[in-house]
Amino acid sequence: MESLYKLYANTLYNYGSKFTDDKDLIKECIQELFVTVWTRREYLSEPPNVRNYLFKAFRLSLFKKGNMLQKQVRYEETEHYDFHASITIEEEIITGEDNAVLQRRLQATLDQLTARQREAIFLKFYEGLSYEEIAEIMDISVKGAYKVMARAIDALRDKLDPDDFLLLLTLFSLKLFH
Repeated sequence: MESLYKLYANTLYNYGSKFTDDKDLIKECIQELFVTVWTRREYLSEPPNVRNYLFKAFRLSLFKKGNMLQKQVRYEETEHYDFHASITIEEEIITGEDNAVLQRRLQATLDQLTARQREAIFLKFYEGLSYEEIAEIMDISVKGAYKVMARAIDALRDKLDPDDFLLLLTLFSLKLFH
C-alpha cells in the first residue's frame, strides 16, 4: 500500500488541484482513498487498471466532498464543475516578452473550453491516458471521450491561428500542461 501511495499521491494531488484550490480537501480525499482501499482490501477485487481505479475513486470523492455537485444533478451528466489547467512555456522554446504574450493568448483560449474538455485534454496529454482510460475516469463512454476530445481540439483549432495551434499541440506533447 505504501508503494501505491508513493507512486500515485503526487499525481492525484496534481489532478485534484485542477478542480479546487483547497489543498486540505485534496489531501484529505487522497488520504481517505488510500485508507479506504487499505481497510476494504479484503472486499475489493484487483481492478484491471489500478491507476484508473484510483483516479476515478479520487475524482468522485473530491466531487462529493467538495460539494461540487448539486443533489439533483447526476455525476456523469454535469458540466458544471471547475477544472483549471494552465500552460507553461519553457524559456528555451520562446524567450522574452513574446513568451508572456503567447502564454496569455494560449491560456485564454484554453480557458474558453468547457471543464470537461480541459480535463480530457489534461488526462490525454499530461497523464498520457488512452481514450478508454479517460472514459473510465470521467465516467463517460469511450465514444463520449473521443467526442469531448474532438470538440476540444476543434475549438482550439478554431480559436487559434495555425502556428499557435501547432505550438499548443507541441506543448501538450512535451507535457508543459499543468
